[in-house]
Amino acid sequence: MEVKNLKVADIKHLAEKHWFLELENSFNEIPQPGQFIHIKIPPFFLRRPFSIAGCTRDKISILFKIVGEGSNALSRVRKGDVLNVIGPLGKPFPIRNTWKRVFLVGGGTGIAPLLFLSEELIKKEKQILFFYGTKNKKHIMFHILPYGVDFIFSTEDGSFGQKGFVHMSLVQQMEEKFLPDVIYAGGPYGLLRQVAIVAGRYGIPTFVSLENRLACGTGLCYGCVTRIKSKKGWEYKRVCRDGPVFDAANIIWEEQ
Repeated sequence: MEVKNLKVADIKHLAEKHWFLELENSFNEIPQPGQFIHIKIPPFFLRRPFSIAGCTRDKISILFKIVGEGSNALSRVRKGDVLNVIGPLGKPFPIRNTWKRVFLVGGGTGIAPLLFLSEELIKKEKQILFFYGTKNKKHIMFHILPYGVDFIFSTEDGSFGQKGFVHMSLVQQMEEKFLPDVIYAGGPYGLLRQVAIVAGRYGIPTFVSLENRLACGTGLCYGCVTRIKSKKGWEYKRVCRDGPVFDAANIIWEEQ
């Protein structure tokens, strides 16, 4: 974990309320897919966490949606501005050589860590099928989707791809065609829970990136805990420190 002042390299408006921010990368530690950074956005006191959507030796990028005052302020930064950033934080996605056929399942900005992950999987010559779901076609961020990946799109209103929630496309694929060696997922809690249920039916290893609200981002405040199975039944684990990536089979999923 390092604290750095990073210069804004570029910022782009992608879709309705969605933005892509690139920062000059000066971290000594190499970020890994699934990790996140914690950004100080003036004039706010609390930092905001963002999954790393991509990383090279020179740049580190995030994907975000305007949902409040903090993200709205972040959308107004310009090239050359400097942001104070803590990172890289959290546990990354596990990758094994034996997992050749990979399913990625993402909804909304939950695709951010999966974009970074897909870059690494392409380098390792994995067979990737990416299930990408949004509310409608206007929310699909075509400009940042990686090459070398097969996509199955879902929109809730049917304006592009298959109509319905993205986990429905996952179910159809697994029932009618073929199974993966591993599933990685990112997005809203309800989506991750559905993916965990589907994967559990087939015994497929599945790893999810949780999006719990984070305050300190370093594990000190215990404000982002989630219930994880243990020998004693269950215990609280910190999403920022013990995650954000967890084995879906170990999470005690709550009804929401």
